[in-house]
Amino acid sequence: MRASISEIFYSIQGEGLFCGVRQLFIRFSGCNLDCHYCDTRYSEKCRDYANGRELENPVSLDYVQKVIDSAKSIHSVSFTGGEPLLHANFIAGLEKTRTFYLESNMSLPEKARKLKHLDIIAGDLKVREALKAGYEEVYENTVRSFRILRDSDERVTFAKIVLPERFDFEDVMARAQGISDYVRCFILQPVFGSDVRNVLKLQEKMLELADTRVIPQVHKYLGVR
Repeated sequence: MRASISEIFYSIQGEGLFCGVRQLFIRFSGCNLDCHYCDTRYSEKCRDYANGRELENPVSLDYVQKVIDSAKSIHSVSFTGGEPLLHANFIAGLEKTRTFYLESNMSLPEKARKLKHLDIIAGDLKVREALKAGYEEVYENTVRSFRILRDSDERVTFAKIVLPERFDFEDVMARAQGISDYVRCFILQPVFGSDVRNVLKLQEKMLELADTRVIPQVHKYLGVR
């Protein structure tokens, strides 16, 4: 089995509930959504910074498994992208020799079913202003994915809400309420460089639903990948 992978590297987790932990990142290529604020870039070849190699795509399952098995001093392995759920079969084929952490836009529920064994789910709850089209369908699929990968004694699931400069306060509240039973907490993440005053007001209101924290993209402030 093979998958198209953009990068393999070590860094700190810069977003969400586990911000600051050291991870091995497996960044898959490609995404099924088109968000206004997306800053992810891909390369035709896989750059394995963890081992100082450049590989031809697609990369084999055996190679990725060896990289994971040899990883040292990490909290977890982050499957990110792009959208890693597009490669759910590949991820499901890996032996879980480390803690597995999924960063997903949560818009592919049938793929999410294949990854119920993962330990940590950092799922996106997209706001209407983030997407260029098809918001209602994406939201419905997001609710389904969070229900499938819901927080439990065996799995930590939290929702990350990336907030642009302007957003519909009431709409965000309503959408968050739709998944509040499935998550451990909400992470409000202002787009890098934006005014956070409205975000702080939103946090105050959302605390009525669940634990809600404001955490910016820390890795950007530190200047690391």
